[in-house]
Amino acid sequence: MKQCTRRNFVKSTALGAGSVMVTGVPVFAAPKKHAIIFKPRMAVNPDINNLRVVCGVNKAMISGDPAGWDMAEQNKPVNDAEVVRTMDAIAVSLSKKSTPDQAWQTIFRKPDKKTWDSVKVAIKVNCIGKNHPRIAVVNKVCTELNKRGVPYSNIVIYDGRHDADSLYTPFVGQSLPEGVIVSKKHDALGGTMKTVILQKDDFREYKCTRMIADGSIDILVNIAVNKSHDQKLGGTTLSLKNHAGTFDPLPIHAGGGFDYILGFSKSDAFWGGNPVRQQLCIIDSLWASVKGGPFNAPDKRLDCIVMGTFSGAVDYYTAKKIREPLMGAVHGPVERFITDFGFNESEMTGWEMITL
Repeated sequence: MKQCTRRNFVKSTALGAGSVMVTGVPVFAAPKKHAIIFKPRMAVNPDINNLRVVCGVNKAMISGDPAGWDMAEQNKPVNDAEVVRTMDAIAVSLSKKSTPDQAWQTIFRKPDKKTWDSVKVAIKVNCIGKNHPRIAVVNKVCTELNKRGVPYSNIVIYDGRHDADSLYTPFVGQSLPEGVIVSKKHDALGGTMKTVILQKDDFREYKCTRMIADGSIDILVNIAVNKSHDQKLGGTTLSLKNHAGTFDPLPIHAGGGFDYILGFSKSDAFWGGNPVRQQLCIIDSLWASVKGGPFNAPDKRLDCIVMGTFSGAVDYYTAKKIREPLMGAVHGPVERFITDFGFNESEMTGWEMITL
């Protein structure tokens, strides 16, 4: 992977403003740093505190453990109506509004110059292993966006690394709305392109889903699941790491590790746009895995869904309020889920657990 430092990034992109030609050789005067949009403590939504995260617990969402962990079996015990009721209650609590409609209207925001019928949405799901965002959870997001005016044909469900097509396409027109697009890897989102992230102190280029990196997508929804992972990656894989599948995941295991995950999590791909592109993060914690890595089947039933606007806080609270006390999980440096974004642990008072 070619390293792109602050200095050589300017040299490699173009002969831009501030440069002159001397005997055919470009001379660069005072090269500028690449400007990433994210700044420490940057707000996702002006009406919802970044550090506010709500967990909804409802045992009625599941009728029992599945007979197996293929996609069809893990969705059979799920009560769709109770998932909808729970997500509505979470949205109301998260936004501090009076009704579900007001709540979802507060969460999802369109660019001022666009009408809702022209808004394009991408929903990142997790398709690795045996635990995937349940159809009812994904469907609720699709229907709420459609209530705002987004055509189903403008909504793409994807996982660029572990293909969403084989898992979610069979449900389209049944328990997922007719017209929703399920991408074969990155295909329905234009393939990939290289984009720059700030990793530690250097700018580096990595492959990213094209329509997210280039700004074609207006709203990005991150739907993750509650899984274990290597201790050096925090001991868990939640919403931050879910975007290994938007960005190339291989550098994680080739030395990039936690720094790479946190680097791409602050990228313009997610924080770009006006309003901010990634507007909602959900962790489907109906079932979860305590140990064994992301490929393992769930080993714990939790009956809950977690939602927030800022992925770092969503992951931090899920680790500290669910995985550790309720599952006995042991984690690595998960405080970095928030400290790398400019927050500190003493500020983490925005957690709420509601029971239906």
